[in-house]
Amino acid sequence: MKALLLAAAAGLALASSAMAADTGWSRPDFLPSDALILAALEASPELAEARALQRSAEAERRGLAAGPYETIIGLSSDRRRIRGEGDFAEWSVQASRALRSPGKRALDLAAGSAGALAARDSVDDARHQASLRLAGLWIEWLEAEARILVDRDEIAVDEREVAALRRRVELKDASQLELELAQAALARAQATLAETQGRAEAARSAIDMLYPGLAPPRAPSLSAPVAPTRALDEWIPVVIARSHEITIAKALADRDSALARRARLDQRPDPTVGLRVFNERGGAETGAGLTVSIPFGSVGRSATAERQSASASAAEARYRMVVRDVEAEGRNDVAKARSGLAAWARASQATAAAAQAADRVQRAYALGERDLTDLLAARRQLFDARRIEVSARAAAQGALLRLALDAHELWLSEEEAPQ
Repeated sequence: MKALLLAAAAGLALASSAMAADTGWSRPDFLPSDALILAALEASPELAEARALQRSAEAERRGLAAGPYETIIGLSSDRRRIRGEGDFAEWSVQASRALRSPGKRALDLAAGSAGALAARDSVDDARHQASLRLAGLWIEWLEAEARILVDRDEIAVDEREVAALRRRVELKDASQLELELAQAALARAQATLAETQGRAEAARSAIDMLYPGLAPPRAPSLSAPVAPTRALDEWIPVVIARSHEITIAKALADRDSALARRARLDQRPDPTVGLRVFNERGGAETGAGLTVSIPFGSVGRSATAERQSASASAAEARYRMVVRDVEAEGRNDVAKARSGLAAWARASQATAAAAQAADRVQRAYALGERDLTDLLAARRQLFDARRIEVSARAAAQGALLRLALDAHELWLSEEEAPQ
């Protein structure tokens, strides 16, 4: 089974890679290969559920195409006693079936096809939702691992400072207060590292549980974000045009509309036609005949039609809401991508400025022009700036990744591949 999933994922990955040149977006290098990601997504319970529901919808489509009516065979066997004539064996056989009108059959076919289409798109949407969760966990893991590097750098600097001050205190060249300040800074950095390591372990654990075997032993480096070559505002119509949520909602609205029209037609019941063959008086009387029966419409049929009509109106309103929500989501994706890129650029500049300031304070401290408090404050500002840059980098990469996923530019199925 695993081999089959990997083979299927490899085929999907080729379809995804074939479209890479036209995406207007550069795939980040910190992601696993498409084949591995697609294999993990295909093996997820979300897709298993969606595929089961797809099989259910296909069975429902076949059922609607066949119709609700079946041929009914009736058999009776009697024994008649006629005074003065004797006993006679009698029997009759009847076959009957309700006849569905062509208009009702066409609506049943339309409802079944629309339901099957919604179910097929639901499989792709399940893959999309699973990919969004994977992307979020992956970025969270890489951000935490990148912050661990910053925390360790700060600890290394503080440890050197504490060791130097301890020696100076022994030589009566520095005060005990200065040593305690440096030790406090070291303890704060160690506490920050412990908290960051917990975040990294939690994200890695979630990835290993949900997508076994996908994460490498060591986290890849979280690279700098790159703006898409396609203008950001041009992504909004792409997100809307390729949204499976919209196609699912439209298919379900079409299905409910067809069922509502079907229920209105069903207020005029279908006739039941039968053929009857009988044998009476021990074979002295035989015959055959046709039977026709028509139910009288009741309040129940009218109520069913009214209920289906209300459901169709609700489905149409739901479709309009989904279109609105998807457009809002696309605009939100673009806004976050734009602000994320800008925030990361400012954070990078702030980190560079903080590094220069910390270097100047370090030189001034060595010359005796600044005290330890100034040096510790400058270092703290530098490492805080580096942490902010890591968070801004992760936020920008996460926003770009979500934008690409919502536009179906990444981890596509063959059906999803944009034209």
